[in-house]
Amino acid sequence: MTGSRASLLVFGTLVLCTSFGEVATGLIVPALPALGHEFGETPATIQLSLVAFSVMFAVGQLFFGPFSDRKGRRVALMFGAGLTLTGSVVSALGDSILMVVFGRAIQGLGGASGYVVSRAIVRDIYGADGAPKAMAALFALMAASFLAAPLVGGVLLDFAGWRAGFAFAGLIALAWALSTFFVLPETGTVVEPRNFEKTYIVYFKLLRHKGFLAFMLAHSIGYAGLYCFVAGGPYYFIDGLGTAPSTYGVIAAIVMSGFLTGSFVARATIPRWGSERVINISLGLMFFPPMGLAVMAFTDCLWLPTTIALQFAFWFGGGYLAPNTAAGVMMSHPKAAGAAAAVLGFVQMCAAAAVSLAQGIIYTGTVFPIVMMQAALGLVAWLVWARLKPFAIR
Repeated sequence: MTGSRASLLVFGTLVLCTSFGEVATGLIVPALPALGHEFGETPATIQLSLVAFSVMFAVGQLFFGPFSDRKGRRVALMFGAGLTLTGSVVSALGDSILMVVFGRAIQGLGGASGYVVSRAIVRDIYGADGAPKAMAALFALMAASFLAAPLVGGVLLDFAGWRAGFAFAGLIALAWALSTFFVLPETGTVVEPRNFEKTYIVYFKLLRHKGFLAFMLAHSIGYAGLYCFVAGGPYYFIDGLGTAPSTYGVIAAIVMSGFLTGSFVARATIPRWGSERVINISLGLMFFPPMGLAVMAFTDCLWLPTTIALQFAFWFGGGYLAPNTAAGVMMSHPKAAGAAAAVLGFVQMCAAAAVSLAQGIIYTGTVFPIVMMQAALGLVAWLVWARLKPFAIR
């Protein structure tokens, strides 16, 4: 196998691993209303399938980040692949919403390994200079997978029912395991435990570092804004507007393609403009479009194409932001890249879980719960970045 082909296969494996969490969620999002009808549950209860996944995805990263630093990246990824496969099967065979939620929790715990360890591997392979561009490419390809997931999920729901999405996630988990085993080399330097600081000391040092906090909080709050659409969109479009699940899948794919586009544009503009300027533009795009939607909805001037276009702009901002802030988190503590990625993942998924739960509770059948929360989160992220930016950009 040539070096270039091996590199492509390795990077493809990283995309597969890091994308699983987003793809597994995207596959079942169109099925959320159907799950409510199947089990006779309210939107708030059905949202527990997102909340359980997000919480375990968050907690799992606190485990898998340091675990990969100590035991090796491949071991961590294989362990996670086994959990994701198990969780997918449990959810697919579930005969109650509790079983579905339990399976999603296992799935989320395993998915955490792919998300956090793959980013640490990017740091291992590409170093400080190449990591931002490589991270942008990784996020762009992850976004391509994510935007395809609801489209596939909607078609599977229409033709095979809600269990098909979980079964498809299981096949992806199996591909993850095989690709890691046969393709991915060990990139981390495994050190004896006595040479490591205790995990809680590493985390404490990270949380005291204002530069780390600047990147981590801007990333996490912006990411939570994306979940306003992920969690609230199916109910607004499918239940509120009467859109077919497969049609909603197309709408979601168009909107989420903004993240893909933003990631590709970030890869090209980071070397020219620098992280500070790109992040400032990103945060503006994550405030003004949802605020514009809120004003149009309030004045009863909201059209579906406008909603899609402005949500695309919001997701573009998310894709433009994520590679910069994720790379900034890793570069702030290169000797503890796994732990840094773990804290980032933990906080962003806790924020996503809180937003998902809130969207289920405040659901009104209108677009207001989605766009008002997006605008509020965009503003908070902007204010946090403005306050901590001097410690991050030196």
